[in-house]
Amino acid sequence: MLLTLLAYGLATWLFSRSGHFPLLNPVLVATALIILCLWLFDIDYTRYMQGAHYLSLLLGPATVALAVPIAMHGRTIKKRLRPITLALIVSSLVAVCSSVGLAWLMGADRAILIGLSVKAATMPIALELADSLGGVIPLTAAFVFFTGILGATIGPFIFKWMNIQHDDMRGLAMGVTSHVIGTASEFKHSQEAGSYASLGMSLNGIFTAIVIPVLYYLLF
Repeated sequence: MLLTLLAYGLATWLFSRSGHFPLLNPVLVATALIILCLWLFDIDYTRYMQGAHYLSLLLGPATVALAVPIAMHGRTIKKRLRPITLALIVSSLVAVCSSVGLAWLMGADRAILIGLSVKAATMPIALELADSLGGVIPLTAAFVFFTGILGATIGPFIFKWMNIQHDDMRGLAMGVTSHVIGTASEFKHSQEAGSYASLGMSLNGIFTAIVIPVLYYLLF
């Protein structure tokens, strides 16, 4: 636990000193530091998790707590509910169909297809879905983590390239595609962006939890 806290504290400091440079995302840097320490000191991952699993237990409550910023912008969100819902459905289906379809064409097995189908959902939801569908939990966790890190890292560059300056638009996009990691990065951009990212992450998690099991039983 101490190693995790120190690594994340150092990563957050580096991220702040760099002016919030996307490639120095705290989660990415902290993960790299932890892996380096485990490798240098020959510490088994199981031994590391004996202490660190207490932090993992806080992931669920932390995700639920994101309802607070959503409530703060509740009136504005209600006025934009129709375009938000449309964007959610389209982006979620595209994320699932593109990754799963490509993997299926390349001959991926069922475990990989299940992991890819839930990768855009936040970690607690994705792991529960994968477990109920017979997926491989470590593989699913890796897909979810990579999706979040990739979105949080390249997302700001895409927003800048496409000249997207509205916090609600960028926040919703980041929350839907990069779940809690992208949401955390958007809170560093602005409170409004973080609130819409929380909304996108929550709605996408619910949508994924409903749609993926239905598609699974229809296809398998």
